[in-house]
Amino acid sequence: MFNNKIELFQTERNWSQIREQVYNIIDKEHKNGKAQKGEIVFELEEKLCQKFDRKFCITTGNCSDALTIACLSLNLAPYSKIGVSNFTFIASAHAIARARHIAVPIDITDNCTIDTNKIKDVDAILAVDIFGNISNWKEIKKLGIPTINDAAQSLESHDGLQYSAKYGDISCISFSPSKTVSSWGSGGAILTDDPDIANNARLLRLHGKSSNSDIAIGTGLNSMISTFEAACVYSGLSLSEEWQSRRSSISNYLIDVSKYDCNLDKLEKHTYHKLVFESPARDDIIRKIDEKFNIKCGIHYKTSVNDEKQYNSKIQYKVSDKKKLSVFTVPNQHTLTDTEVEIIGKALQ
Repeated sequence: MFNNKIELFQTERNWSQIREQVYNIIDKEHKNGKAQKGEIVFELEEKLCQKFDRKFCITTGNCSDALTIACLSLNLAPYSKIGVSNFTFIASAHAIARARHIAVPIDITDNCTIDTNKIKDVDAILAVDIFGNISNWKEIKKLGIPTINDAAQSLESHDGLQYSAKYGDISCISFSPSKTVSSWGSGGAILTDDPDIANNARLLRLHGKSSNSDIAIGTGLNSMISTFEAACVYSGLSLSEEWQSRRSSISNYLIDVSKYDCNLDKLEKHTYHKLVFESPARDDIIRKIDEKFNIKCGIHYKTSVNDEKQYNSKIQYKVSDKKKLSVFTVPNQHTLTDTEVEIIGKALQ
């Protein structure tokens, strides 16, 4: 039995790397009375546009709101059908429902992204680039319908052509504490190249108005990123290449030594947001890793969208049903020590 617990996330270690820069930024902004809409927010939006080759970026309070605003910004007829990856966190489907549309769960392929061959009779698509894997956007685009990319888990993923967040008419990214670049609270962003979508999104994130005296364009949200959260993301982005390189080395080592199949694709550059393995003996493996090696593992995900009552259908989801019983996640953050990585490697052999 190893003495010190290896947690799935080491957020306190991550904070120590950005703490000084964040405090310097927010001290300047708060002295000017800017708890929201400070210069750092606009600088962050510009930085995200440059990184992902997008024309417009609109930051939001969280990625769930970003996805909801994205659905609203497409200007679809009420109760339109939007296909969504079945194997993902429920936030993706809830965003569709919050926008007064109908979420239609679509089964996945073996890499856990949406199966384009199963997409039928929908008005738009919300595909999830899950675990850092990139969906088959070439085939999705051929469908000729509006597309949203839930890129919350694929911030650094690049397929040799472009970043994940460049795909889709709209892409949405997340900065929640479990993400590779965190806001240390909550935060998200909408990215697009369409000026009309960008204008709608900018209004809808604050009650559908640009000023209090305007007439709202629709039932918007109150979803503004704070100065503190923007400073955390901005500081994290300045280190993200270094962090991704370390996470990549850790993940590739663990994949090489593991006796279990890995669900991650070979990409030009992979986020490695989560290091996901698969085995039909998943529950026994997690128990052994915890009890013998003192390592905290996770399960992403025990339930799929179709398991929720409001999205349930009679369609079979064979791949989703298999994955939710067999996949498990091990620690792979850049903050792990070499000794901890070796322990995790032993646990996977």
